[in-house]
Amino acid sequence: MGYGGNSHTENLRTVAVVPDSLGAQVTRFAIRSLVAVASGVMAAGFLGWRAGALVAVLVALSYLLSATLAPHLRAPWGRGRLLRALHRNGYHVVPCDQSRHVAIGAGGVYLLETRTWRHVVSRDGDTIMLGTLPVRRAAERISAHAARLERSLHLAENWPGVKVTPVITAAGRMPEPVLHVGRTIITRPRQVVEYLLAQPTILDPQDVTGIAQRFTACPVP
Repeated sequence: MGYGGNSHTENLRTVAVVPDSLGAQVTRFAIRSLVAVASGVMAAGFLGWRAGALVAVLVALSYLLSATLAPHLRAPWGRGRLLRALHRNGYHVVPCDQSRHVAIGAGGVYLLETRTWRHVVSRDGDTIMLGTLPVRRAAERISAHAARLERSLHLAENWPGVKVTPVITAAGRMPEPVLHVGRTIITRPRQVVEYLLAQPTILDPQDVTGIAQRFTACPVP
């Protein structure tokens, strides 16, 4: 089955970047101004008014530089960038909860556990740990969720051979770029995008849209 570019996203809950409201911008400016003034007052109390003024100016300047330069700096590979990259490459990205999303595209259906900071790979003797859990136990948990999703979507009846592949994004030193633990894939956010885009096409645009339209939010907790 061919895949002719980005699929239709109407009526789906996809990832979007929402600009701050005017109220949020004013509030942020007021808080930063108060922090700068408070820093200057504290410094003045210890070192004199000149030092206080200098500290206040430096704090305000740091906020100004941060606001000016941040949009031009390359963002780290966190959850937001991962999901936006998948969306740009034709995947429907549907939130399940605060840490899990379903990505549906030409390469299949994936359940993404995206709270990277909780999943630091380490070793405890001969056991590979993922956060506080042995890697196999963490994989079993998300695999069970993926199996429930398959049943709720009736994938076997409507899209034979299509399964939900669990993916955990991780940080820290990994023994290999992509770990396969049972049916679960464990890798860094950047490698998630590379891995999914390298998969062979198994769903055409109609299949992708059909599966995605079963979600407004993930039907299984």
